[in-house]
Amino acid sequence: MEEKDKPKKVDGRKNNGAVKGVYRGQGRPPKIKEKETNALTLKALKKAFGSEEKAWIHIAQKASEGNFNYTKMLWEYRYGKPKEQQELNVNTNLNIPIVDFTKPKTIDVDHEEVTETKKSPPTDGDAR
Repeated sequence: MEEKDKPKKVDGRKNNGAVKGVYRGQGRPPKIKEKETNALTLKALKKAFGSEEKAWIHIAQKASEGNFNYTKMLWEYRYGKPKEQQELNVNTNLNIPIVDFTKPKTIDVDHEEVTETKKSPPTDGDAR
């Protein structure tokens, strides 16, 4: 019964927005988390392959066997990911009327009165 008495938020989401002093994951993650993740991945590479260099050699061997995903990963790490190109179709033909204000044109307007002749239905004089 208490829930019906409380006004609902417009969009219906709970905990929408930041609360001062409470961190709920909004914003960029702290740099320390990124450094911890980098350290963990380097440790895992060294444990699995012996060194980071041996891991890259393993990836290069897989690429030379013909695995496209490994080849793509090697090229992207070495030379960078290529920028995606989007094709743009720009229509440069504009349909703009040209108005010349230096030579004013005279508009010839002849007034012709049009009369309409309609036969009105006969009335009894009692029409309301």
